[in-house]
Amino acid sequence: MSLTDKTEELKRLIQAFESEAGKFHPLTLSQLYVTQDGPSFNREYAKPHHVIMLWQYYGAIPKVGGVEGFVENLKNSDLKWGIRGAELSCYGVLEGDGCELFVRMAKRAGSLFDTEEASSLKSRIVQELLDAESKRQASATPSAVSNDNPLALWLNYLLFHLSLTNPGREKAQRIDLDPFTLSLLALERLYSERSIEKVDRSVQPLTPLQFKVAMSFPGERRQYVSAAVDALRPHLPPDSIFYDFDYQAQLARPNVDILLQDIYRNKADLVVVFLCEEYAEKRWCGLEWRAVRDLIKHKNDDQVMFVRFDDAPVEGVLSIDGHIDARTRSPEQLAELILQRVQTSTRG
Repeated sequence: MSLTDKTEELKRLIQAFESEAGKFHPLTLSQLYVTQDGPSFNREYAKPHHVIMLWQYYGAIPKVGGVEGFVENLKNSDLKWGIRGAELSCYGVLEGDGCELFVRMAKRAGSLFDTEEASSLKSRIVQELLDAESKRQASATPSAVSNDNPLALWLNYLLFHLSLTNPGREKAQRIDLDPFTLSLLALERLYSERSIEKVDRSVQPLTPLQFKVAMSFPGERRQYVSAAVDALRPHLPPDSIFYDFDYQAQLARPNVDILLQDIYRNKADLVVVFLCEEYAEKRWCGLEWRAVRDLIKHKNDDQVMFVRFDDAPVEGVLSIDGHIDARTRSPEQLAELILQRVQTSTRG
């Protein structure tokens, strides 16, 4: 089954990775590059740790006599670590507390991709190398492979995800964002897009931006929220709506929790809060909710708009608090109501 048929599994994985991301495990992901001259770094790994081959560029195989040498190296190789004699190999190195748990969860996430999706992802990883070598050595056949182990697939997807949201960072020796949080962002993209491709809408730095609207919601409600944002876009200037998928490159950084609280507390004229059972349970929503509650505490009620998907209790919200019922409003109708609030805002 493709991603389009895996809604429930995506929801379960989002919930699981969000829970672990909220615990802030001291877990790191590094890329170890190995050439014939040796590894890109040589140090003792933190414990526990896990190392896996992600992809390998064997080199250009000469059309005369090259195949025999390749076959001989293949016979004498432990394929867990790749083929002997390769010019460049890339390994994923996971280190720190939470490593064993992440490996189990990442294997499950890597199993999301069907054969066609996995093949597309693997081919993208090595195609750039193959194209470059084909131009450099027309008389030889370049050869590269990508590991199809579910863990390797997921780590390769995380790096591919980074290449879309923050070009260049995917090549770093050490990835700044912890693997649980990075996986959560990648899963929420998959849930919304059901595709391995999507480019950021904005490359603007977040710090100087002042948003007309900021959306605070759990990942399970992304489809509805995304549709409302799309309906709202034509009526507001660029970079007027804070919707996390539009700024994935800028959010792929340490201490993102502090940045998010600043956006909801100080950088948004109107915060639209999508209340529901999932919102009450999510740690990341809880971080955003603290900023919203501070707005209410300081009587900045005009900066907050409640939207409800159900009647689940949310701490700090009373039965007398007004809200929009998303069960009776389409995303397009909600966008119209949000626009009305923006246009009448005293901060606009």
